Amino acid sequence: MKFGIIGLGYVGLATLCGLAKAGHEVIGVETHQGKLGLLKSGHPPFHEPGMADVLQEHADQITLTDEIANTEHVDYLILAVGTPSKPDGSCDLFYIETALSELKTKHKVVIRSSVPPGTTDLLKIMYPSHTFAIVPEFLQEGRALADVMKPHRVVIGCEDLEVAEELAGIYGRLGVPLICTTPINAELIKYASNAFLATKISFMNDLSRLADEAGADIMTIADGMGLDPRIGRSFLNAGIGYGGSCFPKDMDALLHVAKENDVNLRVIKAAVKVNDTQAEYVLSKLHLEPKTRVAILGLAFKPGTDDMRDAPSILLAHHMVARNVEVIGYDPIATWEYPQAASVEEALKGADYAILVTEWEELVNLAPEAFSGMRQRRLLDARNAWKFARDPGDVSYEGIGRMQRPSNTPTSN
Repeated sequence: MKFGIIGLGYVGLATLCGLAKAGHEVIGVETHQGKLGLLKSGHPPFHEPGMADVLQEHADQITLTDEIANTEHVDYLILAVGTPSKPDGSCDLFYIETALSELKTKHKVVIRSSVPPGTTDLLKIMYPSHTFAIVPEFLQEGRALADVMKPHRVVIGCEDLEVAEELAGIYGRLGVPLICTTPINAELIKYASNAFLATKISFMNDLSRLADEAGADIMTIADGMGLDPRIGRSFLNAGIGYGGSCFPKDMDALLHVAKENDVNLRVIKAAVKVNDTQAEYVLSKLHLEPKTRVAILGLAFKPGTDDMRDAPSILLAHHMVARNVEVIGYDPIATWEYPQAASVEEALKGADYAILVTEWEELVNLAPEAFSGMRQRRLLDARNAWKFARDPGDVSYEGIGRMQRPSNTPTSN
C-alpha cells in the first residue's frame, strides 16, 4: 500500500520507518527545511535507535518532501503533526487544521497525533469530504521504532466500517491485541493510559517523602508492591518526577477537557501537583548557598534520547540559577542552554554537589573514585539508580526515599 505521513517528528518518523520496513511505499512530508535536509541525507533530526538504518536501507520506498500536494494519490494519509499545549493547558490543533485545509482531494485520514476526546468527531464535521480514523500512538522515546513494529496493543477508532476493517487488516499482521472502537474511546484510551502512568510516578514520589521521614526504603517498597500482578513494577520508581513531550502535555489537556465538561479529576490534579513540586523537594535535600557549584549528570528527560522537552534537569537548573548557584551539566548526547561539560570528569571537577538526573548507563555505573575531582564528594541520586548506592565508598550519598536518617524512630527506655 501507499501511505502519506504529514509531520516527521518522533511519531511520524517512527511510523514512516515502520511502514517502510513492512514493505509499504511511504511519502513523508516535513515543512521544516533543516529537518528535511537531514532526513534526505539519511539522518534523523533527533537521536532514536534504528531510524537512520531504516532511512538508508529502505530509501527506495521512501519519498521525502515539503509539499502536501505530493500525497494526493496515497491510500491513507497519516497526520503526525505536533499538538502543543496552549497557555490554558488545552491542546492546540492549529497544525492539524492547517494540514487538512491544504488537502485538495478526498482522503482516508488516520490521526496519530495526540488529540483530546472529541477531536476526531469535530474534524469530521469541519472537513466532511474526508474519512477519519484515529490510531493513537503509545511510543516510548528511545525505543520508538521497536514500539511501532511490536506495540503492546493497537487501538483503532473509526465509525466507517470499511475503513475500520481495512485498518484492522493492516495492523492485525503485527500479531498484537487489537481494539476497534469509536474515535472518542480511542482518544480517551491514549490520554487515560498516560495519565495512569504519570499518576503511578507521582504516587511513588509522594510516598518517597514519607519514606525519607520514617526511615524506610522506597525501592524495597516498590519491589514488594510490584510483585502484585494487579500493580506491576513498572513506573514505580521514585525520583525527580516525569517530564518529556507527552505526560505533562497530556495531563494538562485531560484536565482542560474535564474542566470543559464540569468534571473535577481530583486524582489527576493531585498527581500533577506532586510532580510540579518534586524538583523543589529534591533540592531541599541540598544546602545550597550562592556560588555553590552543582554538576547535573544527565540532561535528557530519559536515557536513550536527546529530547529536552520538559526535562526535569531544566527545572532544577532554573531553581538553582535563581539562587545564584553555579550549574554545569553533562549528557552523552543531549544539550541545553546552560554551561555544559564535554565529559563527566569535567562536570565533576570542583563541584560541591552532583545530582544524577538521567539514568544513562555511563552515569549509573560511575565508580566512587570517579567523584574524586569534586570539592566535596556529595551525590544526590534523583533517580535512585546509582549502582554503588549500598557501597558508596567515600562519596556522601543520598537518594529519594532511601532509608535516610529517620526523624521519628522509636527509642527504647
